[in-house]
Amino acid sequence: MGMSEGDSGYMGSYDTSYTSGDDTFADIHNLDHCIKYLNQSLVTFGFPSGLNLYSTEPASVVRTCNCIYAMIQQRQRDIEYREAANDSRQRLMSDMSRLEAKVERLTDQLASKERELQAITSKEQKAAAASRSQIERLQHEKDEFQRMVITTQQVKTQQMHELKKKEKEYIKLQERLNQVLMEKKKESKTGIEIMNLLQKEGRQRGTWNTKKADGDFYKMIVDAYEAKKQELVAENSDLRALLRSMQGDMRDFLNTPSGLSRPGTGVNSQELEPPPTPLGGRTDVFDLPFHMARDQIEQSLRAKMSTIKERMIQLQGRETSEREQALEAQLVEARSIISEQASMMNKQMPDEADSRNFITDHTDLENRASTPQYQEQRVSRVKSFEQPNLLKSNSGENGNNGVITNDMSSIGNEYFLNKKGLGPLRPNRVPLVPTGYQ
Repeated sequence: MGMSEGDSGYMGSYDTSYTSGDDTFADIHNLDHCIKYLNQSLVTFGFPSGLNLYSTEPASVVRTCNCIYAMIQQRQRDIEYREAANDSRQRLMSDMSRLEAKVERLTDQLASKERELQAITSKEQKAAAASRSQIERLQHEKDEFQRMVITTQQVKTQQMHELKKKEKEYIKLQERLNQVLMEKKKESKTGIEIMNLLQKEGRQRGTWNTKKADGDFYKMIVDAYEAKKQELVAENSDLRALLRSMQGDMRDFLNTPSGLSRPGTGVNSQELEPPPTPLGGRTDVFDLPFHMARDQIEQSLRAKMSTIKERMIQLQGRETSEREQALEAQLVEARSIISEQASMMNKQMPDEADSRNFITDHTDLENRASTPQYQEQRVSRVKSFEQPNLLKSNSGENGNNGVITNDMSSIGNEYFLNKKGLGPLRPNRVPLVPTGYQ
């Protein structure tokens, strides 16, 4: 239902007055206006119009009641619709949250499935690569096996050819051996002349079987050859064992120290250490074939022999120097013993003049011993008068020190007796004092 221009103007004025901030809708002053606004609103919203709120007629009251009832029904429908809408909204919200959770779960599952797919793809790629490499390796092995089969067939063919050649050579050698035997038989028959032949009845000479005798003869020759070969093998093994033992002895000789420090010689122990050996002394090369180990064995033996020669030369020079040092030490010891004995005799001598002469002579002897000419003479005499007891003392036997000391003391006593005119020096001993002093 439409509204007239006057009604619309009235509604506009009412809206302005109503929205001015008053809380009450109708009062005694604007009752007419409110009734008119309500009628227009009812018409606008589809309710029955033409309500006369001032009338006491039953028809007007009925319309008013019907309108109010319709409004109440509309309100109830609105409330029910709102509740249904709220319930639907709640259901939709719950469905939406559930669907969002499901979407998230499906998204996570999709991501995990994608990762699994990537892992499976990488595994498949690796498996494909491994399969390709395995196929290539098997193909390579197949080709290698085919080459080996072909090589084996070639070797077999070559061996069969060699076997046939050996059989032919064996037949030729057998024929040659038979020929040589026949020639020897003919040569032996030329020296013997049979006067009367043995007559045998039956004439079965042509049926004799000589193959067995020939086989036995060949077997005897082969057995002799095998025995000779076994002897050569045994001799070869003995020679290898001898070389191995000689290698070990030479290694021990080169690795062990050649000399020990002697007491009183003052030789440093580092000077007695042996030089390093040229080879470690391997013995496994003797088990190799001769054509393979010949050069190595020859070089090893030559190197060890040269090392042994150098070692012997060093030992000879060292032994000479050590012997000279030992003799020098013994000479110093003998001088000290003689000087001590002379001092003791000087204390016991009654004649001071003789003691003074003895001391003067001893001083002259010491002065003369310090000259270079005397040193050269002393060295020449020491080298020329080496005695066995001194050599034994040089070899490290400590038991001979007392004997040498006794000899030195006896020589000092003889020297003193000779000086006093009581007896000569013993000619069978070497004096440790210069001969010109007498």
